[in-house]
Amino acid sequence: MPAYQSVCAIDLSSKYHLKAVGCEKCAERACDPTAEQEWQDLATQWHSMADQAAKLSDEAWQDRFE
Repeated sequence: MPAYQSVCAIDLSSKYHLKAVGCEKCAERACDPTAEQEWQDLATQWHSMADQAAKLSDEAWQDRFE
């Protein structure tokens, strides 16, 4: 895998974590319990995507040196 793809995955991981934090802040400000839960669910999904991007990045680095 080309090096530039692994760099993109690292950037995606950080970007996704920031989006999750944004969703968590929106959840804190939500007046409606349903809206708060939906924001929390979105934050969880963003964190999951960030973890997946980081894992793919790690695998790309390992493949590069094998």
